[in-house]
Amino acid sequence: MAPAQDLPDVLDAFCLRTNEDAGDDFSPQLAAMLQGQCMDWDELPPENDEGCIEYKWRLGPEHSRRRVARLATQMKFRLAEGSGTAFYLLGVRDSGFAEGLSAREHSEAVSVLMAAAGAADCILLLEALGRSARSHKSRCCSVWRLEQRQAAVSKLSKQLHLCGSLADSWQRCRMEVEDPKDMMELFAFRCAQRTQ
Repeated sequence: MAPAQDLPDVLDAFCLRTNEDAGDDFSPQLAAMLQGQCMDWDELPPENDEGCIEYKWRLGPEHSRRRVARLATQMKFRLAEGSGTAFYLLGVRDSGFAEGLSAREHSEAVSVLMAAAGAADCILLLEALGRSARSHKSRCCSVWRLEQRQAAVSKLSKQLHLCGSLADSWQRCRMEVEDPKDMMELFAFRCAQRTQ
């Protein structure tokens, strides 16, 4: 197993503790799964109350606005722990057992998670979908990455990917810009050149 400092930057978002931490540290186990981009749903460690990873076995439609508001507050805590990024594992009990959810239950859980993310001004991105070998085949689990909306939009606004008829006449391009206004001016300039 590679030491924590050799892991890719993406793993830093998981708030993994270092090898110097306690002997019961589950970081290397989670790090190996993530580094291999393969979640082993049968080997998840118990949930840690600290850090930026949250397990949610079930989030059903019975969740009130008050419960969604509390979930949004929890999301903000997990985001703070992860420096702007958190991860929610649906269908996983606090013990780490990936029991999974039926398709309907999973859809309901994602809806509640989306409502809470909206209340916390965040976006959700699906990272992984699968199931434990110990759970019923029709039950699934998922990993969702949570990011603060403003930070995510800022990252995206610095990159412009062109597709479609306008891009067909240009080489495939990617423009890196510091300011969205600069991007629009550059785009307008190139469009003006095409019409001349």
